[in-house]
Amino acid sequence: MKTERILGGPLFIILGIILSRLLPKSVALWIVCRLARWLSRRRTEMYRNVRANISQVVGPHVSEAELDRMAEQAVYNTIRSNYDMMRTTQADYRHGRAPIRIAADEWQRTWQAIHEGRGTVLVGPHMGNFDMAMQWIASQGVKIHALGLARPNLGTRTVNRLRMHRGIEIMPINVQSLRQAIEHLKHGKVVITGVDRPTSPDGELFEFFGAPAPMPDGPVRLALQTNSRIIAACCIQEPDGAYRIRMAPPLEMERTGNRSNDIHHNEQRLLAIIEEMIRLAPEQWLMFVPVWPETQPNQA
Repeated sequence: MKTERILGGPLFIILGIILSRLLPKSVALWIVCRLARWLSRRRTEMYRNVRANISQVVGPHVSEAELDRMAEQAVYNTIRSNYDMMRTTQADYRHGRAPIRIAADEWQRTWQAIHEGRGTVLVGPHMGNFDMAMQWIASQGVKIHALGLARPNLGTRTVNRLRMHRGIEIMPINVQSLRQAIEHLKHGKVVITGVDRPTSPDGELFEFFGAPAPMPDGPVRLALQTNSRIIAACCIQEPDGAYRIRMAPPLEMERTGNRSNDIHHNEQRLLAIIEEMIRLAPEQWLMFVPVWPETQPNQA
């Protein structure tokens, strides 16, 4: 069994939830650091994938040693963000104890936008602690309908149960859930989904960090079909360990009269915002599947 399957399995996740509540924080972070170093030195598939993805972001001027450091940091950030998410309780969110920060003006702008009666498609890259950001937004009284993986594994289903316990409706992507998402948006509600996990290699290609990649255009399609706006957000860990949510201004869809052109044009506008967010902290971009398959190292 691959190391990645063990780490993403339900037993490991349940054990993580228990230990995150029992162990002193200093001990838990020591374990997180050692585990990240061990995984990186094994040059696991997840390590190789995230290293290749980061390499595309930062460009050829970064040394091999620096890429190694950034990839190991990404592995550490993944384990650390899961630890912080599991350790934070609903009461922490309700009473302001969750290690989350957001600029007051950004949140006020977002709050006003999602309460104007139109649908909002909330998207963001897998950065920092996107789970805690989503749970914090839900704790502020925003009803969130999240589109998830179509066929989640046991580990993901375990995390989804935790997400649902914290007020987030999880809808695995299929024909029925997409219809539900459309209805939610038409009624002025919020639908959240990822925007940086590539689709099948046969999907439409969009320019992303200077190279073609099969990026998902579902958020743009939903926004165009329901006259909704898109709000992009990211969540980045700061030096003191807290997480800062950053929210871009609402992105209104631009129409040319040709649906295919509309999708491509607005997708590129959205990806430009996502690029800016990832560039803020490339080592916190936690994408462990190949985004640009042709740039990936030999996996054998």
